[in-house]
Amino acid sequence: MTANGSRSPFERLKEHYDHEELVCRECGFEDEDGTWDAEADGADIVYTHTCPRCGAEREHALGLSDRETAQEHVQEQR
Repeated sequence: MTANGSRSPFERLKEHYDHEELVCRECGFEDEDGTWDAEADGADIVYTHTCPRCGAEREHALGLSDRETAQEHVQEQR
């Protein structure tokens, strides 16, 4: 098993969502086997989950830094 120190804060946050935020706020369904998806563009990271019962979508979005500077950095790395 991987120690907490070797995972990024974003991986640990996703793990938190995967274990603690799987009860739908719309219909109350608990998606015990569900996971949150994470997508990043270099400036933001967005965590999303869709309820398999009612289709309600939930989202947590985090701004990582100055968007323009971060996107320029990502473009330079490609």
